[in-house]
Amino acid sequence: MKLLISCALVALVLFSAASCERQFPTTPGIVFDEYYPLIQTANAWTIPANPRPGTVVTLEMIFNSYSPIKEINLLQVINRTASGITTRDTTRAATFMYQRAYSQLKGGDTLLMNYTIPAITRPAGTTVSLILIGEIITQSGLRKQRATSAVTLPAP
Repeated sequence: MKLLISCALVALVLFSAASCERQFPTTPGIVFDEYYPLIQTANAWTIPANPRPGTVVTLEMIFNSYSPIKEINLLQVINRTASGITTRDTTRAATFMYQRAYSQLKGGDTLLMNYTIPAITRPAGTTVSLILIGEIITQSGLRKQRATSAVTLPAP
């Protein structure tokens, strides 16, 4: 009987000591309330095949953000390939200020971004491809991007 009581006491002391121990160590420092924006990818983001200059492409950005949004950018990436060497130019095609447009059906803010395919001059034997990138930037500088697949532009 004494042995049973002794074992119970030891078990009780070990159990209470283990329950008081911190399970997850914490690191002192600054705690941020900043979160990266989320971009939904359920909708298609495509550029039509062989787009002609002047063709308007509409991309629908569906996103959520718990942090204040600074701006939304549409970037164009133009790749020129000649003799196996590729050069890449990335420029900002448009900037959109955040305006609240929450859709219950889509579960996020929505923004329609229109882009007009440019006429790009090129030397003979040069292939040109285009990629469009949507970018959301929060007030603290956190950013998230979504891109289309590369599409080869026909010669003008």
